[in-house]
Amino acid sequence: MKITSEHYDVLRVAIESSPVYGDLLDYRARGLSDKRYRWDCLWAVHNGLREWFDQVYQYANDDHIDTSLRRITGTK
Repeated sequence: MKITSEHYDVLRVAIESSPVYGDLLDYRARGLSDKRYRWDCLWAVHNGLREWFDQVYQYANDDHIDTSLRRITGTK
């Protein structure tokens, strides 16, 4: 995982507070992908992460962020 542990911790706290975080089973029941769920969790809290994005995108990309999101949400 390329995201630093400090950035990962900030992301984990944000995702776990996302209003979408508890909706994984609903997403699956509606035929939506786990990836859609992960990124919707992030999108719901992205305004509070503007500085985080500025810092992380200096050394990582969406694939690296998705790896972190997978670990946080426990999805495939």
